[in-house]
Amino acid sequence: MRHQPRDKKTNVMKIHVYAALKDHFEPEFELAGAVQNTDELRLRLQGLNASAGELLKSCRFAVEEGFIDNDYKLKEHDTVIIIPPSSGG
Repeated sequence: MRHQPRDKKTNVMKIHVYAALKDHFEPEFELAGAVQNTDELRLRLQGLNASAGELLKSCRFAVEEGFIDNDYKLKEHDTVIIIPPSSGG
């Protein structure tokens, strides 16, 4: 079952998920509240849908079309792209 967070519109971050994460969340949604880095974002998303926890641990995060690590300081109006691992050729 997919979960679409319904938070207040203040301090809104846009989230886009792909592939298997779309089984757990809407493809695009907004997340309200301060999130400082990717670790905090993973925890927030896991809190919204615990079944996505293991998958989120192996996902990569991107902002402004570039991959980021946990040292990147997320800003409230960032659009964050979350990409799970994939295989193929």
